[in-house]
Amino acid sequence: MLTRRHVEVITGLCVALLGAVTAYGSLENGIGWTDFGPASGYFPFRIGILILVLGLAIAARYAFSHRRRAPAQAAPEVTGPAALHDDTGLDERFMPDGAVGRIGSILVPTTICAALIPWLGIYLSGALFLIFSILTLGKTSLLKALVISTGVMAAFFFMFEWWFQVPLAKGVIMPAIGIY
Repeated sequence: MLTRRHVEVITGLCVALLGAVTAYGSLENGIGWTDFGPASGYFPFRIGILILVLGLAIAARYAFSHRRRAPAQAAPEVTGPAALHDDTGLDERFMPDGAVGRIGSILVPTTICAALIPWLGIYLSGALFLIFSILTLGKTSLLKALVISTGVMAAFFFMFEWWFQVPLAKGVIMPAIGIY
């Protein structure tokens, strides 16, 4: 059974791995001082080491914290920063029943949307994703989904293409109809 403790330890180890890869990669660029100041790997190396140490600290904190179960009766709800670091419930099941299905209902359409970007472009694939999400998750009408998705994607188009002047992927359909 996957518990919150397992997930916290795995997350800490993944963060530590990211720090180790960063530190190792910066070795190629030099981590010392040159005649002109710090080498290009100087700061990334130190940041990578810091991330590595913090990731290991997160993993150790949750791996070696006392095993406690949540109290049977409802305790007063803790809010604020203390709620993020509460050890109660670390040994309970990580995901309740049905959670994988809810995650999949977002992950699968998002993956399909990302896969369609080279052919449809970011605007058309994003519009299809929004239409699907609004229809299935929002349970609204098709007309409302079309209006919202068209408005959002048109706003994104004008924001990125004209305002920021950052061209995003258009796919093959938009240039075929004259939108570059």
